[in-house]
Amino acid sequence: MKIAYLIHWNEGPESGVFKKVVAQVSAWRMQGHEVSLFLFSRKTVKPWAMAETVGISVVCETYSGRWGRMARFKALLERLRSWQPDVIYHRFDLYYIKLPSLLRAIPSVLEINTNDVAELALERRGMGLLRYAYHRMTRGWVLGAAGGLVFVSRELAEAKVFRRYARNAIVIGNGIELAQFAPQSGGPCEQSVASKVSGQASMRLVFIGSPGQPWQGLEEIARWARMKPEWRFDIIGPGKDEQDQFEKERPANLFFHGVLTRSAYQPLLDQADLAIGTMALYEKGMEEASPLKVREYLANGLPVISAYKETDFPQQVPFILELPNEPGSTVVHLKEIEQFAARWKGKRVARALVQHLDTSVKEAVRVAYMERVIGERGED
Repeated sequence: MKIAYLIHWNEGPESGVFKKVVAQVSAWRMQGHEVSLFLFSRKTVKPWAMAETVGISVVCETYSGRWGRMARFKALLERLRSWQPDVIYHRFDLYYIKLPSLLRAIPSVLEINTNDVAELALERRGMGLLRYAYHRMTRGWVLGAAGGLVFVSRELAEAKVFRRYARNAIVIGNGIELAQFAPQSGGPCEQSVASKVSGQASMRLVFIGSPGQPWQGLEEIARWARMKPEWRFDIIGPGKDEQDQFEKERPANLFFHGVLTRSAYQPLLDQADLAIGTMALYEKGMEEASPLKVREYLANGLPVISAYKETDFPQQVPFILELPNEPGSTVVHLKEIEQFAARWKGKRVARALVQHLDTSVKEAVRVAYMERVIGERGED
């Protein structure tokens, strides 16, 4: 099967999405399929050459600003069509001229990672009103043209904004390549390096995020840090603008590290006792998710505290503390947090408990779904 992976993405190789796409494509190739990545990206972004170093074919069209953007995307679609794929797999984004007609012409699957309407509504608070209006008017043309939809959560698959298009949908939560991480036994582990050196922080927590995503809950984490001054909170990823908002009242135990490579932030994961998941999903009007960062935490054996329903763990598990998805959750439930931390201090999550998150498991299901979409097109 020839699979064309079509994506518009502007973040670097350390972004969770970049890692996810490379893992997906690598898994498809391991299953014997021919895959080419068709990338639309800003001229200033050149991280995707890294994909080629692991044998992934990349066809790239770049743009600069708004002018000429439609023409550049049309050129990418023409290159995709000439490759003659059996199926198109597209990470759902914005409408572009010629995209709906291409999705109808070739069997196609859209990956839905968020409630796009709610997310763009957050941007509308700033200068994104025109973009929001454009997307609301055109999104249905793209969604309606696809042969199938893959949602990363059940909540998204059932959301009103997708209901009319989800007639042939499947839910596949995000996965991770577990083989890239040292397996954990689940038993007691060594004292963290930082504790051995300083002897100060009674508990170390780590959070991996991305710039410009208010639903990640940095303010919630800051409130939590103020209540537990003896704990250390390491924040990876959020940009300088988000750091600056805490400068005047930043707790002394809240440490911002900026964007780091995995090799640079891995010691922070190794030293951590607990990891922090998404804490303010209510900002997008959502309750359920399958964040990539939480999969990375669990691959490292870290127990997680978060405030949303986890797609791949619909039943309660002892290594995830799920707080209510509402403002002030860490304040109200501080006692539960302290008890959870005490239970997991010096322990790691056993690999066997998260094996179903592995990319090989997820992608076998995804490929079977693409084959089904191809088969249904052939029956028309």
